[in-house]
Amino acid sequence: MDDTQRASMPSPAELSARVRAAAIRDEAGPAADVERGPVEPGQTGDAAVDEALRVLDGLAERPLTEHVAAFDAVHGALQDRLAEAQG
Repeated sequence: MDDTQRASMPSPAELSARVRAAAIRDEAGPAADVERGPVEPGQTGDAAVDEALRVLDGLAERPLTEHVAAFDAVHGALQDRLAEAQG
């Protein structure tokens, strides 16, 4: 992995911060128990989850050595989001 590729991948901490920010935006919107309208293909309807999953965009074209870090970052961000949703 070269420096350019490394710089383009967020660290787990950066990704977690972006997911927390997206979760705050979600909380400002409709209540979680209100049925949400249709979502765009490739989106979940939860901005925090969508932000976390964006790290996986284009993963197939990246070197295999980057995959573990990407999955680890997404996994951590999704765990954080789940913990927030559970209170």
